[in-house]
Amino acid sequence: MVGGILSAYAVPQILLRIPIGIWSDRLGRRKPLVAGGIIFTSFGALGLGLSSIPWLLFLSRMVTGIGAAAWLVFPLYFSAYYTENDGGKAFGLINFVQSVALIVATAGGGFVAEEFGLRKPFLIAALLGIFALFALMFTRESPIHRIQTPSWTSLLSVATRPLLLLVSLMAILLHFAIFTGVFGFIPLYAKEIGASSSDLGLITMINLGFSALGTLVAVKARQKMGYRLTIILSALVISVSLFSIPFITAIPLLMSVQISCGLGSGVLMTLFMVLSIHSLPQEQQATAMGVYQAIYAIGMLAGPLTSGFLGSGLGLSAVFYLAAFLVLLMAILAFLPIFSRRAIG
Repeated sequence: MVGGILSAYAVPQILLRIPIGIWSDRLGRRKPLVAGGIIFTSFGALGLGLSSIPWLLFLSRMVTGIGAAAWLVFPLYFSAYYTENDGGKAFGLINFVQSVALIVATAGGGFVAEEFGLRKPFLIAALLGIFALFALMFTRESPIHRIQTPSWTSLLSVATRPLLLLVSLMAILLHFAIFTGVFGFIPLYAKEIGASSSDLGLITMINLGFSALGTLVAVKARQKMGYRLTIILSALVISVSLFSIPFITAIPLLMSVQISCGLGSGVLMTLFMVLSIHSLPQEQQATAMGVYQAIYAIGMLAGPLTSGFLGSGLGLSAVFYLAAFLVLLMAILAFLPIFSRRAIG
């Protein structure tokens, strides 16, 4: 039942991100969809805070997933304030802000729940949505050239771009590993080797903190080493970290592994986002971002489900070995010619 409620968050993101991206490009506007994402997320949070039976929790969690599906528009809305050459910097900055918000929400939500009850964090989240809408009112949207006549040919030409599809596949592997490890089975393994509740929270916080740092250094790393080498090194760091987990028996050492996992994932998530819209005009970027985020959401859904069955049958070690192998596969894919400096700079 808990697994079903958690997976309800990913389902709308798989189904709705592509339509939202197409709608945004056809509309020629980002701001209304940003507002819609905030509204759905706030109503979902309110529903989670007020629900008293499982099916209402399921529906409320799905509503927050609808709001999260609109996230694809947020980076594009924000990057429009920057020049085209600084698009990567804009993505890195907004991913950093998102990561810091996750850290604050994780710590603050846990404290509020412990002091005031489990419902309060959700109600506070809904209230924060009102403040977010108020802040949005004071932003000015940059004009976007609107495509007047919808064309399935143009849509397919964007959705079937080899670079977009390859980056989306790599993002599936990355999110499979992240949602299997960091948000899934690393806390479970930590508890097996004697971690306390505060240790579990710190493990997650370390990963999120260094993931935030990774989003900031991603563009500089790419400028120095290029996309290919940056992706390969980041993937190798994550893969080695995941592979080593079953051999770790000390909590401090497990915490240190989260540094490399977080840093690598922050770098890769930013670079993949930049590459998903590489060389596309503004009026097609939301469609491409929708395709990218809808595809990688498969990893968010499949990771915990697949690993749950694998862990039950073969033990937790097999889960980490699988995640490490999939991230290593991502490094191997980076050797393809499409990632050469001549192809993408």
